[in-house]
Amino acid sequence: MVSKILIADDDHEMLKILTGLLEQAGYKVIEAENGLEAVELAKKELPSLIMLDIHMPVMDGLTACRKLKADPVTKAIPVVMLTIEGSITEIEHAIIYGAKTYITKPSTKEEILKVVKSILY
Repeated sequence: MVSKILIADDDHEMLKILTGLLEQAGYKVIEAENGLEAVELAKKELPSLIMLDIHMPVMDGLTACRKLKADPVTKAIPVVMLTIEGSITEIEHAIIYGAKTYITKPSTKEEILKVVKSILY
């Protein structure tokens, strides 16, 4: 069975890069452009993993993570945060809200796949 991964990022270039990388590795990818869309899609699609950019319009990744972890339907789905600056405070909040880990952007393809595989397998 193919694992489904939901990626939410308002940076269209980053979204395409991550989607391409994960699809090439054999995953089915669902894309969202903001946290609100990600929360709605997660409830409908029930992915195996959710990757959320921290800084997005409409609803940021931290708020989306908190909502996903508070909902019994999506609470068990692992969340990985994507961050550009890797601010310690933001990362601490993400972990408190229930994120498994984080990936700083940019990262190598190998690093991204290693994080994804460590969570899914």
